[in-house]
Amino acid sequence: MDSDALIKVTKASVKDVIVSNIEVFVPEEVEREIVDEGKIKGYPDAIVVEDNIKKGKINAIDTKPNEVTEGVIKSLHLLGGEADSFRLFKQGKYDAITSDDQRFLDLIDSLGIPFTTPTSLLLYLWKAGKISKRKTRGYLEKMRELISLEEYLISIEELGR
Repeated sequence: MDSDALIKVTKASVKDVIVSNIEVFVPEEVEREIVDEGKIKGYPDAIVVEDNIKKGKINAIDTKPNEVTEGVIKSLHLLGGEADSFRLFKQGKYDAITSDDQRFLDLIDSLGIPFTTPTSLLLYLWKAGKISKRKTRGYLEKMRELISLEEYLISIEELGR
């Protein structure tokens, strides 16, 4: 999960339902961006995420650069947490990258890398029977101000099927 996605699910108070049902991994740069920089700036989300990492609810993983991956990162002009999320995905056996940054999602999609968004994770949990339709709708409402109107409407439509 990249910084953008983790911050949004934390701000919307839907992080707990996600990390309770899905194994979440963040690379060290995402941890630094959210926890270290967040604490300096006084963001309360930083403490929440740090606590989740300490308790093992979110797995913080050190990344190791390799020549091929670094070449791709450079050519795509990836920086920070997005670069490290890509790096982590390439070095492990992960199902997908979770982000809410459309530019980043378009890039990784063009490379054939599977991805999810925070709202698609909520819909997945509903379809998997982990959360009820009513709770899913409530979680989507909490996300509403943090996501695009298009993503919100598509998610609500999918929930209505």
